Amino acid sequence: MKKVIQILIIIILVLILSLIIIAVFNPFNLRTKMIASMINSYLSSTIEGYEPLDTSIDSSGIYKDNAGVTVDKNPMLNEEQEKVLESYGVDVSQLPSSVSSEMKDCLVEKVGTSRAQEIVNGATPSAMEIFKAKSCLN
Repeated sequence: MKKVIQILIIIILVLILSLIIIAVFNPFNLRTKMIASMINSYLSSTIEGYEPLDTSIDSSGIYKDNAGVTVDKNPMLNEEQEKVLESYGVDVSQLPSSVSSEMKDCLVEKVGTSRAQEIVNGATPSAMEIFKAKSCLN
C-alpha cells in the first residue's frame, strides 16, 4: 500500500512540474494550444453552431480572404483584438456583433471599470481577462 501511495505522489508531482514548465517556458506553443482548446470548448457550448477556426494562420497571424485582403470579421473588434482571438483559434465572425447593457455591466464587474473602458477603446484583452469575461457572452 505504501508503494502505491509513493507512485501516485510521484505521478502527481511530475504532472505539476510539467504544468509549471508549460506555463513558464511554453514549449512547442503548448500553453497557447491549451488556452485555445479551453476557449473554443466554452464557445462551442454557449454559441449555437460555433465552429473553431482552422489552425492554419499566415506568418502575420491574420486570416485573409482569397484575394489576400484583410477581412473585418467582427465590427465590434479592432484588428489587433481579432488577431489575438484568432491566435487562440477563435472564429471572431461567430462572436456577437452587438453588446447589450448586461454584457457591459458584466465586463465591468469582471475586469474593473478602468480596464473595461480600455478594452472598449481598443486595448487587447489578456488571456486571463478573456477567461474572466467569457461568461459575459451569454
